[in-house]
Amino acid sequence: MDRIGQAWSTAKEALKSCAAETKWYYFGSSLLVAIVTLTHYANGYRATAIGLSYADIICVTSIAVATLALAGVDSHALDRLRKPILLTSSLVAALGFVFLRTATVALPELYDAALIVSAVSVGLLIGTVAIFWFGLFVGQAVETVAFSLLVSIAIGCLISWFLLGMFWDRLVVGYTAVILLSGWTLSHTLDKRPNLSEKRMSDEKPSFAFLAGPLLTAFLFSFAFMLSVSFVGLESWHSDVGWSMLWPAALVLGIVSLFSKRVNIASLLYIALTLVVAGMLFASFLHIDESFIFSLATMGCAVNISYLIILLCSLGTRFAFNPHKLAALLLVTIFGGCLLGRPVALAVDALDQSGTLKTLLSICLIVGIIACTLVSMNNRTIQLYSKYRFKQQGKPSEKSIGSSSFITSYATEQSLGAREREALSLLLEGKTASEVADSMFIARGTAKAHIRHIYRKLDVHDRDELFELMRDIDPGFETPQSG
Repeated sequence: MDRIGQAWSTAKEALKSCAAETKWYYFGSSLLVAIVTLTHYANGYRATAIGLSYADIICVTSIAVATLALAGVDSHALDRLRKPILLTSSLVAALGFVFLRTATVALPELYDAALIVSAVSVGLLIGTVAIFWFGLFVGQAVETVAFSLLVSIAIGCLISWFLLGMFWDRLVVGYTAVILLSGWTLSHTLDKRPNLSEKRMSDEKPSFAFLAGPLLTAFLFSFAFMLSVSFVGLESWHSDVGWSMLWPAALVLGIVSLFSKRVNIASLLYIALTLVVAGMLFASFLHIDESFIFSLATMGCAVNISYLIILLCSLGTRFAFNPHKLAALLLVTIFGGCLLGRPVALAVDALDQSGTLKTLLSICLIVGIIACTLVSMNNRTIQLYSKYRFKQQGKPSEKSIGSSSFITSYATEQSLGAREREALSLLLEGKTASEVADSMFIARGTAKAHIRHIYRKLDVHDRDELFELMRDIDPGFETPQSG
């Protein structure tokens, strides 16, 4: 009972801490979750006149939007135009869905065209909302991003459950309202958000190449997800209980991010790996309940996407990455894997009557997923960020540079850069050069270079002189015991 009480106390503290940093309008992403769920329920598996399913066209359109963002569209121009872009895409998606409903009831001759128009408009909305939403969380604490993902999935499932219990006409009205609210909420949030440039902690701009491992892993996860649900029948996946396949992912995310101080965000990746591989094994080799396989695969995919969002938001904070392009890469990766999985599954079923090809493909895919995950985690930058531990709850350290306006002002006057001020803060907590490197997610040589620059700019030669200088600047400064 003591352990249960301690866990509950820890959870309440974590919730209070995260909620204090999370504004109500961050939960607009819940509407995006609901849109995806409701869209797949209503029309997901239906074939269009051009041979693609409704869901496939959504993926293609979202990939096209993401490709435009990657093709060099000016980030500042996107930010200036975000309100008309978001509101227009929301309005177009709502009108497209209403047009589809009208054609279904009164204009059957236009049904095929309406189905394509609706799918394209929803894909446009998902692509634009996802890209702008991602930028909102670059610069936020890891706990804030994790908590927002948790709430987004939970509230999105709740909205879906509520609307799917209604008659069709009420569903149309509710779904249209959700679409319009999603664009307005995100637009309002971005207007209230601090300038992203103020959140930048570094001007470092590493190549996108080091993201190849996580992105390739995400592609294989999405491909395996779609392959596994295709092997056991896509049509039954698009059901009125589709929302229930996401809430276990919210539970996993909540346990990892809120209920334990001993785990790090890499736990999400390993949980996702276990779920996706299990889903592939069950779908390929065992004849068990289809809904269980769907739930398992969906949980794995959702947990992996959550891990990637947290990881990329952290990288976007530390490095000079364009958040719109990071989000676009994520969209192309995930939707590309989903888009490829279905035709491959259909081709395997058509060509392989004995099941040998299906078995071989499943084994190769499982080996590839595990190998890519391990290779990705060997990248030092990714490894360090993935080992980020959710913060200890309680009062912040009083030795932090941020708690002393005297030290902060002096460091700024002496022309210390943002990374050097961060390194100084860690030095004043008594950390060694190695600990500074681990805390800042940089190489030890880089940390030592920052420390040399700090000593030179502050005209000191060692830690003792540094601490003595800090006591002169701020009489309230206390020398750390480890110093």
